[in-house]
Amino acid sequence: MATRKQMLTDLYKENGLETEDVFKHKHYVIITRSGIDKIQAKQQINIDYEVIKCDKDFSVVKAVAEHDGRSIQTFGSALHGKGGSGNTTTHYVMEMAEKRAMSRAVLKLAGFYELGAYGEDESEDFKASKPTPTQQYNAKIVALKKNLDKALAEGDIEWATSIYDEAEANDNTQVCNYFDQIFKTNEKETAA
Repeated sequence: MATRKQMLTDLYKENGLETEDVFKHKHYVIITRSGIDKIQAKQQINIDYEVIKCDKDFSVVKAVAEHDGRSIQTFGSALHGKGGSGNTTTHYVMEMAEKRAMSRAVLKLAGFYELGAYGEDESEDFKASKPTPTQQYNAKIVALKKNLDKALAEGDIEWATSIYDEAEANDNTQVCNYFDQIFKTNEKETAA
């Protein structure tokens, strides 16, 4: 039986998610707004919204979503305030409530929610823990280097070459240099 991590990885691939579409919160996996949009488009999830409450500082939106003959209803709310007096600091409470309803509907229908993945709009805490662009870039470089190590260990030069080509196309010189370093070292050891 597949682990929760493996099932999430399979869902990421199935829905075309990239590294920048997902990040780790201290307790949860978080999917960005762009990731939610990709999942909705890929899965062709249709959503209808109903405004339940719309005040200056508080809104509730109901989302009814359908996909492959299944439908769900869920809600998104937003209460403007700082600290413990609200759950969003934006003055666009209706828009935030809609985003939250959409995120929940999409992630529930696509199977992410049951695996502990949430949308970044669902909590101010989630957005605060989102890695910076530099951290995201560095994580991608580390992942590519790990894949090169794995390709070398498995003797899969085709995979390693495709990693190199991707790195070269994206100007990831650290990965290209690492490729040269580990494969040249390996060639010398094999020749000796």
